[in-house]
Amino acid sequence: EYFSPWRGEQQMYKLDIGWPKTPEHFTGQTFCVAVDSLHGLVYVGQRGDNVPKVLVFSEEGYFLHSWNDTVEMPHGIFVWNTATGSSVWITDVGTGKYGHTVKQYSPLGKLTQVLGTPGNAGSSLIPLQFDQPAEIFVEETGDIYVVDGDGGMNNRLLKLSDDYKEIWLTGTNGSGIGQFKIPHSVTVDAFGRV
Repeated sequence: EYFSPWRGEQQMYKLDIGWPKTPEHFTGQTFCVAVDSLHGLVYVGQRGDNVPKVLVFSEEGYFLHSWNDTVEMPHGIFVWNTATGSSVWITDVGTGKYGHTVKQYSPLGKLTQVLGTPGNAGSSLIPLQFDQPAEIFVEETGDIYVVDGDGGMNNRLLKLSDDYKEIWLTGTNGSGIGQFKIPHSVTVDAFGRV
Protein backbone atom coordinates (compact mmCIF):
# COMPACT_ATOMS: atom_id res chain seq x y z
CA GLU A 1 0.00 0.00 0.00
CA TYR A 2 1.26 3.44 -0.91
CA PHE A 3 0.81 6.36 1.45
CA SER A 4 1.03 9.93 0.24
CA PRO A 5 1.43 12.78 2.73
CA TRP A 6 -0.23 15.28 0.38
CA ARG A 7 -3.48 13.29 0.69
CA GLY A 8 -3.29 13.29 4.50
CA GLU A 9 -1.97 9.73 4.74
CA GLN A 10 0.88 8.25 6.77
CA GLN A 11 4.29 9.87 6.40
CA MET A 12 6.67 7.73 4.31
CA TYR A 13 9.97 9.14 5.56
CA LYS A 14 11.42 11.54 8.06
CA LEU A 15 14.33 13.90 7.41
CA ASP A 16 17.30 13.10 9.66
CA ILE A 17 19.40 16.27 9.78
CA GLY A 18 22.13 14.36 11.66
CA TRP A 19 22.70 11.96 8.77
CA PRO A 20 25.39 11.56 7.58
CA LYS A 21 27.67 12.13 10.54
CA THR A 22 30.47 13.31 8.22
CA PRO A 23 28.89 15.28 5.35
CA GLU A 24 32.30 16.47 4.09
CA HIS A 25 32.53 13.23 2.10
CA PHE A 26 29.84 14.54 -0.25
CA THR A 27 32.10 16.34 -2.71
CA GLY A 28 30.13 15.82 -5.92
CA GLN A 29 26.53 15.83 -7.09
CA THR A 30 24.54 13.10 -5.34
CA PHE A 31 22.72 11.21 -8.04
CA CYS A 32 21.59 7.81 -6.76
CA VAL A 33 21.15 5.99 -3.45
CA ALA A 34 20.60 2.33 -2.54
CA VAL A 35 20.05 0.85 0.90
CA ASP A 36 21.25 -2.59 1.92
CA SER A 37 18.86 -3.10 4.83
CA LEU A 38 20.15 -6.64 5.42
CA HIS A 39 23.66 -5.39 6.25
CA GLY A 40 22.85 -1.84 7.38
CA LEU A 41 24.70 -0.10 4.54
CA VAL A 42 23.85 2.92 2.40
CA TYR A 43 25.47 3.33 -1.03
CA VAL A 44 25.53 6.79 -2.59
CA GLY A 45 26.54 7.48 -6.20
CA GLN A 46 27.88 10.93 -6.94
CA ARG A 47 29.14 12.76 -10.00
CA GLY A 48 31.90 15.26 -10.57
CA ASP A 49 35.55 15.53 -11.50
CA ASN A 50 38.05 13.98 -9.11
CA VAL A 51 35.43 12.80 -6.60
CA PRO A 52 34.82 9.28 -5.32
CA LYS A 53 31.93 7.97 -7.40
CA VAL A 54 30.54 5.62 -4.74
CA LEU A 55 30.35 6.41 -1.02
CA VAL A 56 29.41 3.76 1.54
CA PHE A 57 27.91 4.67 4.92
CA SER A 58 26.58 2.73 7.89
CA GLU A 59 22.86 3.10 8.49
CA GLU A 60 23.76 5.39 11.40
CA GLY A 61 25.50 7.71 8.93
CA TYR A 62 29.18 6.93 9.54
CA PHE A 63 31.39 6.99 6.45
CA LEU A 64 32.95 3.55 5.83
CA HIS A 65 34.72 3.71 2.48
CA SER A 66 34.47 4.82 -1.13
CA TRP A 67 35.56 3.74 -4.57
CA ASN A 68 36.18 5.42 -7.88
CA ASP A 69 37.70 2.82 -10.20
CA THR A 70 35.75 2.01 -13.35
CA VAL A 71 32.75 4.22 -12.52
CA GLU A 72 32.50 7.24 -14.75
CA MET A 73 29.04 8.76 -14.25
CA PRO A 74 26.66 6.75 -12.05
CA HIS A 75 22.95 7.09 -12.74
CA GLY A 76 21.28 4.17 -10.97
CA ILE A 77 22.37 1.91 -8.12
CA PHE A 78 20.83 -1.32 -6.80
CA VAL A 79 21.87 -3.66 -3.98
CA TRP A 80 21.23 -7.35 -4.59
CA ASN A 81 21.38 -9.75 -1.64
CA THR A 82 21.37 -13.52 -2.04
CA ALA A 83 21.98 -16.45 0.31
CA THR A 84 25.60 -16.54 -0.88
CA GLY A 85 26.46 -12.84 -0.79
CA SER A 86 25.72 -9.30 -1.83
CA SER A 87 26.52 -7.19 -4.83
CA VAL A 88 26.05 -3.61 -5.94
CA TRP A 89 24.86 -2.91 -9.48
CA ILE A 90 25.51 0.51 -11.03
CA THR A 91 24.36 1.96 -14.35
CA ASP A 92 27.00 4.21 -15.90
CA VAL A 93 25.86 6.90 -18.35
CA GLY A 94 29.33 8.30 -18.92
CA THR A 95 30.55 8.80 -22.47
CA GLY A 96 34.21 7.94 -21.82
CA LYS A 97 36.00 4.59 -21.66
CA TYR A 98 33.82 3.17 -18.84
CA GLY A 99 30.43 4.53 -19.90
CA HIS A 100 27.37 3.01 -21.55
CA THR A 101 27.53 0.04 -19.20
CA VAL A 102 25.90 -1.73 -16.29
CA LYS A 103 28.39 -2.98 -13.71
CA GLN A 104 28.32 -5.37 -10.79
CA TYR A 105 30.60 -4.78 -7.79
CA SER A 106 31.34 -6.48 -4.52
CA PRO A 107 30.24 -4.50 -1.43
CA LEU A 108 33.86 -3.32 -1.13
CA GLY A 109 33.97 -2.02 -4.70
CA LYS A 110 35.67 -4.85 -6.61
CA LEU A 111 34.37 -4.96 -10.18
CA THR A 112 32.95 -8.43 -10.87
CA GLN A 113 30.86 -8.02 -14.05
CA VAL A 114 30.42 -5.55 -16.91
CA LEU A 115 27.38 -5.61 -19.19
CA GLY A 116 27.57 -3.63 -22.39
CA THR A 117 30.55 -2.47 -24.44
CA PRO A 118 32.52 0.02 -22.32
CA GLY A 119 32.90 3.38 -24.02
CA ASN A 120 30.71 2.44 -26.99
CA ALA A 121 27.06 3.41 -27.21
CA GLY A 122 24.83 1.07 -29.16
CA SER A 123 21.57 -0.84 -29.38
CA SER A 124 22.81 -4.33 -30.24
CA LEU A 125 21.83 -7.36 -28.19
CA ILE A 126 24.75 -9.47 -29.47
CA PRO A 127 27.08 -8.09 -28.31
CA LEU A 128 24.99 -6.44 -25.63
CA GLN A 129 25.15 -2.64 -25.87
CA PHE A 130 23.56 0.26 -24.03
CA ASP A 131 23.29 3.98 -24.60
CA GLN A 132 22.67 5.89 -21.36
CA PRO A 133 21.39 3.02 -19.16
CA ALA A 134 19.48 4.78 -16.40
CA GLU A 135 18.34 2.19 -13.86
CA ILE A 136 18.55 -1.48 -12.94
CA PHE A 137 16.47 -3.91 -10.89
CA VAL A 138 17.58 -7.46 -10.06
CA GLU A 139 15.04 -10.10 -9.04
CA GLU A 140 15.73 -12.79 -6.44
CA THR A 141 16.14 -15.24 -9.35
CA GLY A 142 18.97 -13.12 -10.75
CA ASP A 143 16.96 -11.90 -13.72
CA ILE A 144 17.85 -8.30 -14.50
CA TYR A 145 15.75 -5.38 -15.77
CA VAL A 146 17.59 -2.46 -17.36
CA VAL A 147 16.03 0.83 -18.43
CA ASP A 148 18.19 2.05 -21.30
CA GLY A 149 17.69 5.48 -22.78
CA ASP A 150 18.40 8.49 -20.59
CA GLY A 151 18.54 10.76 -23.62
CA GLY A 152 20.44 8.26 -25.74
CA MET A 153 19.40 6.42 -28.90
CA ASN A 154 17.57 3.67 -27.00
CA ASN A 155 14.24 4.09 -25.27
CA ARG A 156 13.77 0.58 -24.05
CA LEU A 157 13.26 -1.79 -21.15
CA LEU A 158 15.29 -4.96 -21.34
CA LYS A 159 14.94 -8.13 -19.25
CA LEU A 160 18.01 -10.35 -19.06
CA SER A 161 18.39 -13.82 -17.58
CA ASP A 162 20.84 -14.49 -14.77
CA ASP A 163 23.39 -15.47 -17.44
CA TYR A 164 22.85 -12.09 -19.20
CA LYS A 165 20.84 -13.30 -22.20
CA GLU A 166 17.82 -11.41 -23.49
CA ILE A 167 14.48 -12.69 -22.18
CA TRP A 168 12.47 -9.84 -23.64
CA LEU A 169 12.82 -6.31 -24.88
CA THR A 170 10.19 -3.62 -25.21
CA GLY A 171 10.16 0.02 -26.15
CA THR A 172 10.94 2.42 -28.91
CA ASN A 173 11.07 6.20 -28.94
CA GLY A 174 7.63 7.77 -28.74
CA SER A 175 4.57 8.33 -26.61
CA GLY A 176 2.35 5.47 -27.77
CA ILE A 177 1.75 2.02 -26.30
CA GLY A 178 5.07 0.26 -25.78
CA GLN A 179 7.03 3.45 -26.37
CA PHE A 180 9.13 5.57 -24.02
CA LYS A 181 10.50 9.10 -23.91
CA ILE A 182 13.71 9.07 -21.86
CA PRO A 183 12.84 6.16 -19.52
CA HIS A 184 14.44 6.54 -16.10
CA SER A 185 13.35 3.96 -13.57
CA VAL A 186 12.27 0.36 -13.14
CA THR A 187 11.08 -1.80 -10.27
CA VAL A 188 9.15 -5.04 -9.88
CA ASP A 189 6.48 -5.45 -7.21
CA ALA A 190 5.64 -8.54 -5.12
CA PHE A 191 3.20 -9.68 -7.82
CA GLY A 192 5.84 -9.57 -10.57
CA ARG A 193 4.44 -6.43 -12.17
CA VAL A 194 7.10 -4.28 -13.84
